[in-house]
Amino acid sequence: MFDAMTTTAVSLKDVHLTLPSRAGNVDILRGVDLTVMPGEALGIVGPSGSGKTTLLMVIAGLERASRGFVSVAGQDLSGKSEDELSAFRRDNVGIVFQSFHLIPTMTALENVAVPLEFRGEQNAMLIATEKLKRVGLGHRLTHYPGQLSGGEQQRVAIARALASGAKIIIADEPTGNLDHVTGEQIIKLLFDLKQQDGAALLLVTHDRTLAERCDRVAEVLDGKIVAGAQPGALA
Repeated sequence: MFDAMTTTAVSLKDVHLTLPSRAGNVDILRGVDLTVMPGEALGIVGPSGSGKTTLLMVIAGLERASRGFVSVAGQDLSGKSEDELSAFRRDNVGIVFQSFHLIPTMTALENVAVPLEFRGEQNAMLIATEKLKRVGLGHRLTHYPGQLSGGEQQRVAIARALASGAKIIIADEPTGNLDHVTGEQIIKLLFDLKQQDGAALLLVTHDRTLAERCDRVAEVLDGKIVAGAQPGALA
């Protein structure tokens, strides 16, 4: 885990990502500069296809930048192997998607405990129980995803994302599959947990009003951040 007193949570410098397609190479990210401080909430907005989700994938080490500097949680991601990137995510990054990505044949408790067991945590079930209680699901431990509402499934996904004590939370349209009331509850939960844990939150959303509840808003357009890339910047 990185030292929040001495480093940025995220630092990108001139990051490019080019991917092949049948029509030729496609430039997805085109010179992205971005700094996020520990404990900061950053809203990320922009039109569909602008590169928002891809930007999150690069920060999480799920996509490799074609060129440029990517440092997350004090670690340079460029030279890491796939196994090292997997371990990096496990220990540093919690990811919450629009789709919940729960394993349907496992209970809520098992869904949260599995990543902990993979990292060799002997108290995985105890920690998973505590995390589920923290998101208000202490009474749903033995329920399967199909027995939970959409909001409850997203709470399980959040508990799973934060189970390892991640200090960087990546949330990609986390309310996209939820109704307005449930979505508000999930956003409040994310902000509350971020505040309690001192984590940085990177929130991709199509809702500008929601993004403006963050400390800062970064706007992505055509693979570049055109506003709000640096702390203190206005967007």
